[in-house]
Amino acid sequence: MNKKRKIITCFSLSIIGMMVTYYSGTYFLIHTKEISSAEIVDKYSKENEFYISVKTEKNQVVDIQVETKSTWDLIELTETYHMTYSWHGNSPPRLIKITKN
Repeated sequence: MNKKRKIITCFSLSIIGMMVTYYSGTYFLIHTKEISSAEIVDKYSKENEFYISVKTEKNQVVDIQVETKSTWDLIELTETYHMTYSWHGNSPPRLIKITKN
């Protein structure tokens, strides 16, 4: 009986260890996404941070942070752009590259 308990304990701890490794890896991993035809549906700023709301090809709206106000000023509403953005963990997505279609 004691040997079964050790095996179950080791198995449980290894499963928990794998889960912790997986979830911490996905949290700290930098995700990057590229959209070929993103429509800008809204622009807004809050607390000196600039954001655009983008309608993706799958009709989802994503809020993306734009680093500089000059870039944010050049982005036009209802226009279609090719863009790349990235995020990690709970941080907001940040614009990396944008070009007008």
